[in-house]
Amino acid sequence: MDLTILVLAFLCALAVTVCLVLYLRLRNKEARIRAVLSEQPQKSDGTSEPYELAAIDQYLYDRCCRYMTEFRPFLVKTFSLQDLANAVFTNKYYLSKAINRFSGKNFRQYVNYYRIMYSMDLFRKNMSLRITEMAELCGFHSTTSFNQSFKKVMGESPSFWCSRVRKKQMDKLK
Repeated sequence: MDLTILVLAFLCALAVTVCLVLYLRLRNKEARIRAVLSEQPQKSDGTSEPYELAAIDQYLYDRCCRYMTEFRPFLVKTFSLQDLANAVFTNKYYLSKAINRFSGKNFRQYVNYYRIMYSMDLFRKNMSLRITEMAELCGFHSTTSFNQSFKKVMGESPSFWCSRVRKKQMDKLK
């Protein structure tokens, strides 16, 4: 029993150390980027709209997209901007600004885009899924919000899209 507790304590300490090292590396990388970008010239009109802000926002947005793709946090119904900001080591303001700037979407639209893409993958793998099941599996609170988001992203209703994909699949089998 005592050995088990020691092993668990050691593993916890090791996990904390690894997290701390990764966090410090990430912060160091951001600092290096800021230092390099701060040496860039100002715009031709002499204003100081810093180019480094765009590059930092791009870096933050890329980290955000990578996190969304790798870990699929959007599948959790309660996933929030604060959750994503914590995951990519920034605050809500900077993250929201970066998402708006590079995706042209607000946070909710950005998350729903990932949910819709995931629902389409699910349906292609299992064409017997119903719309309500797809909505539930993708993290939507309701089928109505799923339908609205799907139509906004894809330009057609999910039922029409599913029918079209089923028909295309049946045509391939013939």
